[in-house]
Amino acid sequence: MCGISGYWLVHPTSDVERLTRMTACMAHRGPDDEGMALFLPEAGNAVSLATGATARGVEGCLRREAVANLPHRVGFGHRRFSIIDLSAGAHQPFWSSDGQVCLTFNGEVYNYVEVRRELERRGRCFRTDSDTEVFTVAYQEWGVECFHRLNGFWAISLYDSARGEVLLARDRLGKAPLYHVRTPEGLFWASELKAIRASDTVQVAVDDAAVLNYVRFGWRDVHDRTFYRGIESFPSASYAWIRPDGTFVPVRYWTLPEQRRSENDIPVDDAVEDFRNVLTDAVRIRMRSDVPVGIELSGGLDSSSILALAAQQQGGLRTFTVSFPGTPADEEPFARKVIERYADRIEPTIFEPPADEFFAEADRFIYLMDEPFHSPNLLTNHAIWQRMARSGIRVSLNGAGGDEVLAGYPFDYHAPYLRSLLRGGRLGRFAREFTSFSEHRPGGFGVDYLRRLYLLLPIHGRQIRNPRTRVDPARDPFRAPAVSPYEGPSWEIGQRLLDNVGTWRMNYWLRSGNQSMMGVPIEVRAPFLDYRVVEQAFSLPLSYLIRDGWLKWILRRTVEPFIPEDVVWRRQKMGFPFPLQAWLGESRDAFFSMVGTGSEIPYVDLRQLRSEFEYLRSRNPEHLWRLMSLTLWWRRCVEGQPLQ
Repeated sequence: MCGISGYWLVHPTSDVERLTRMTACMAHRGPDDEGMALFLPEAGNAVSLATGATARGVEGCLRREAVANLPHRVGFGHRRFSIIDLSAGAHQPFWSSDGQVCLTFNGEVYNYVEVRRELERRGRCFRTDSDTEVFTVAYQEWGVECFHRLNGFWAISLYDSARGEVLLARDRLGKAPLYHVRTPEGLFWASELKAIRASDTVQVAVDDAAVLNYVRFGWRDVHDRTFYRGIESFPSASYAWIRPDGTFVPVRYWTLPEQRRSENDIPVDDAVEDFRNVLTDAVRIRMRSDVPVGIELSGGLDSSSILALAAQQQGGLRTFTVSFPGTPADEEPFARKVIERYADRIEPTIFEPPADEFFAEADRFIYLMDEPFHSPNLLTNHAIWQRMARSGIRVSLNGAGGDEVLAGYPFDYHAPYLRSLLRGGRLGRFAREFTSFSEHRPGGFGVDYLRRLYLLLPIHGRQIRNPRTRVDPARDPFRAPAVSPYEGPSWEIGQRLLDNVGTWRMNYWLRSGNQSMMGVPIEVRAPFLDYRVVEQAFSLPLSYLIRDGWLKWILRRTVEPFIPEDVVWRRQKMGFPFPLQAWLGESRDAFFSMVGTGSEIPYVDLRQLRSEFEYLRSRNPEHLWRLMSLTLWWRRCVEGQPLQ
């Protein structure tokens, strides 16, 4: 993974400093190398500038200091984090051997070995061992059709000298971030929002709707919007050629399957075997690396599945588990069961994150995130990645995406599924699922569970409001802007799955995870987000995802032979946990010390936040955190003040 930046200007410029700023502020994403390329399409001119560690080893590159007053309209910037082919030959921006194509690329092509073999059979030659060159040559061979042949993730800007045009593109699920803004000067793009802002082409203007939906509902990164008006995410699974005026029209090259097979089309045993084969191969190609690889193990189903399938293929695996001893959030006992199962094939590390780690580095973490984030449980992941990096690990595999792809969230999916059974007249299946799901819940049905099932009725709202967590408006420090909230994801089960993977939940998890991991940096790979796994999951009958009261049923059956039974058929879902309520109490003084007593922010009454802190912590700690995160972000990223 790396960081890219660039622009297409309406009028030529000789100023290289803007591109330098945009690229330099992402140095944390690529500590191994830096490079730039400048183009003047109408004159057919191009020059590569090497400024990082490989500068003197890259053929045809000039030192940036040697370039002055060079007119150009297109600029590419790149920061490199080396994973495949660590040599100077894989320096970016990367030029094809014939000098016709220049690529700057953030991401990884996991099947680059297979694609390279196919290209060699077609007569193509290679001078490096990098996946970057495979991407470049694949474009030369197949044009934009190359995206259909690549398995991985990417955000690219590519200059085609024969066309005199720039191509932008992003991977199928949007794992690699790519932001853009259109101004009278032209089009600017980058891997991070801070790089867009470093271009000094856009005024900082906060999107009121983004603030409202974040604080009220926890919604983020919806429909490619950001917290800054005018700055958007380039759409996933799309490419676009930039026009001379800096505009573009995205073309979608991949969509999620919308038609599921019936149980008559595919027997259960065949579905399990097919799913096991494709997930196993997704793990296999993600173990490819020229640097050390580790696996995150939480003790939950998803991460345990990834470890188990990796352990079927090789030994010497290094695993990392975070522990919260003495708290309900501690999953170490379940992780240990998996570790014991594969004791001869793994080298485990179990550790406790320092309780004060976030506020010790709060200024940097908020800077990395660029926007408010939903919960400090992101710090759990960040702590794991930091520990892995300190242990020499540069690539990590984890279970991200399993819940979105395989219907793993009980509240999100079980009630809509029951409703679909009722509406379809499948009363027998409804009764079995309703009863089974209750049996799999600690404490059985319960008043709270029955209340939540009102979603079975035709009338439902934007969000379920639990009376026990509802905040008294008079005691809420949030000053809501006068804008309308977004229309939420569908409550029809099939469409809700599509929404969460396409435009809702997945967007946020991928973006926030990317900012955090690249602040370390470490490249995190998610086999559940292999497009083949996703396509298969979205083609299966819903009854293979939700069955006998179990969510992610197909995955449980898939890994049942490889994982301890009480991990596979475990009732309680936790993921990488975080003791939020207790942590907020411990963090109160540090938080108010950091935000200081300066100017108020438009959306939060800081005096009331201080006076109602304990009320909010006990009533709705998630809402309290969102107010805290919004305040920290405003101070650091909007006002530009270092946190105290």
